[in-house]
Amino acid sequence: MNQLLRKVAVTALSVTMVTSSFAWIGGQQAYAAENRATATASSTGVTQAYESLFQTDNIIDVKITINDADWQSMLESPMDKDYKQVSVEVDGNKLDNVGFSTKGNMTLRSVASMEDSDRYSFRLKFDKYDKTQTLLGLDKMVLNNNYTDPSYMREILHYEALRSIGMDVPMTNYVNLYVNGELVGFYTGVEAVDDSYLERNYGEDYEDGVLYDTEEKSYLQYEEDGEYSTLSKDLGSDKDKTKLKNFIQALNEMPEGEKGDIESVLDVDSALQYIAGNTVLGNYDSYNGDKGHNYMLYSDANGKFTVVPWDFNMSFNGYSAGGGGRGTATTGSTTTNTNATNVSIDEPVLGISMESVPMINNLLAVPEYKGKYLTYVNELTDYLEGIQDRITELSAKIRSYVDADPTKFYTTEQFESNIVYSANGDTGSGMGGGKTPPEGFEGMTPPEGMEGMTPPEGMEGMTPPDGTTPPTRPSGTAAGDGTTDPTANTGDNSTRPGGNFGGGQGMSSMASGSITTFALNRLANLQEQLGREVTPLPETDEQPDNTTSNETTDPAAISVTVDGQMVTFPGQEPLEVSGQVMIPVNAIFEAVGAEVTWNPTAKTVTAVLNDQTFVLKIGSSTATVNGTSVEIDSPAIIKNSRTLVPVRFISEALGLKVDWDQSTATVKITSQ
Repeated sequence: MNQLLRKVAVTALSVTMVTSSFAWIGGQQAYAAENRATATASSTGVTQAYESLFQTDNIIDVKITINDADWQSMLESPMDKDYKQVSVEVDGNKLDNVGFSTKGNMTLRSVASMEDSDRYSFRLKFDKYDKTQTLLGLDKMVLNNNYTDPSYMREILHYEALRSIGMDVPMTNYVNLYVNGELVGFYTGVEAVDDSYLERNYGEDYEDGVLYDTEEKSYLQYEEDGEYSTLSKDLGSDKDKTKLKNFIQALNEMPEGEKGDIESVLDVDSALQYIAGNTVLGNYDSYNGDKGHNYMLYSDANGKFTVVPWDFNMSFNGYSAGGGGRGTATTGSTTTNTNATNVSIDEPVLGISMESVPMINNLLAVPEYKGKYLTYVNELTDYLEGIQDRITELSAKIRSYVDADPTKFYTTEQFESNIVYSANGDTGSGMGGGKTPPEGFEGMTPPEGMEGMTPPEGMEGMTPPDGTTPPTRPSGTAAGDGTTDPTANTGDNSTRPGGNFGGGQGMSSMASGSITTFALNRLANLQEQLGREVTPLPETDEQPDNTTSNETTDPAAISVTVDGQMVTFPGQEPLEVSGQVMIPVNAIFEAVGAEVTWNPTAKTVTAVLNDQTFVLKIGSSTATVNGTSVEIDSPAIIKNSRTLVPVRFISEALGLKVDWDQSTATVKITSQ
């Protein structure tokens, strides 16, 4: 499929209704489709050979050869973002004298603060040392580390959704990144917004224009004699930011409910598509949220700007704008947005007021633009109706690579939990903070703006059933024919010069909630807002995630020791239910050295310890030990996405001795 994205001038239906009760009926849907079919293509873009590398589902190898001292320097001083000269092979295409550096801002600071991970995002600049050199026409690409995203899909799917409505966006793929012959990790590859991107989308005359990048608080509010320091020029020439200032002034001076001069300085469709995408897909680490960043502005020679989307790793409710996902729209707003799942399509902001973001507030006040925006919202809702099948399809392609990823922030079990629907899972909270750091996470500096954040209600569901320890991966190397062996883990991470590419298991408290759970709940909410038929949520076997009448009121009072060592239970403490001490199974399995796997389809936990194989199905009153069916005193339950079973049963099933000390409320487990 040719990835050249054509700019399309759409003659959309002008709609005067602007209330949230907007009814989407078949006639208007047909009208929108007809207008798209008869639209006039105005593309001036140039097809590039590198497009073949960036099919969404492509999984390619990127192999870096770097001087050991340079590699060590990068890992020891990642915040410098200094380019190092390397040789690189991208999907078999070899180049020398390529620039290689770390990248990022908040994500980079966060990983740099970790004690157990050096899994940075990187950039490759193919023309850094030779201005004539490109990779099949590509001058720069980035390799994103999937920070906060156990699904590995948020960025890929958001860009894909925007393509489905005709927006010009960067292309993506998946990358197995090797450095000096060793697999560093499984990354998301993204076409950088640079010369090659601009030429691909805007044609050979792109150099006559100017590209601006945004830092936090780039709200585009007009300032008399403002310098607009949060918007920095990346490419091209714009003396004294004249074009940029003209755009911002025209945007802010739009007469209420009228276009004014905005169409002379803004490709309005690109802005409406960007806003609609963030609204539908829950991306508030963006202009729609309190950070006011993660987009670019490209102006042609005449000073007309186009919005270029960027950085979607916290899409699908991965970021809680305004703190904890419970930020409300502020002064002047008529709608309270309590979380990303139920954000109003009429006031599509979270953690900030409509009045603070003129590119949303002023555009949506124009009836014609509001109609176009709602058309995009509906088309993206169409995309969301197929999201469960798409996630299933994509997960099947990347599962083995995720499992083999030696530096992933999250476990394979967390990946599986993040791509399935959970009735008890988190739907309203994104990346959180303020929880007690898991072991190995204490040294991490909170991302800017998140210090002291109170964890949102329901945040506990952001972690998967039981577990922060991945299954053991077989060691190995790349296949001898040069192709990637998805099961390979090339050995001891400690041998990397200067690096600690451990799995970063402390990241569990920073994990975004289930992408599927959010998507399906958001879909139902959007369908209701749009007056469409509401898709029922999936039925699950999970028990309600709340306190039962038989549950003790102080579950944290129960302690557990294994051979005299206290066991910790991140995310869910043991409970006493109907006289049974219920305990998160994975914590005990880990404490005794058992190997654990989770099957989200069958909803089974399997543990292997010495010659004992234990299989437990959620909600079942029986389990199997070495193939023999055994009755359980109380069925397993799920609470806060942890699987809990009677401690006596699971310990005795694994050949352990269990004693209960009533005076200290302590369960004592000892090896026999």
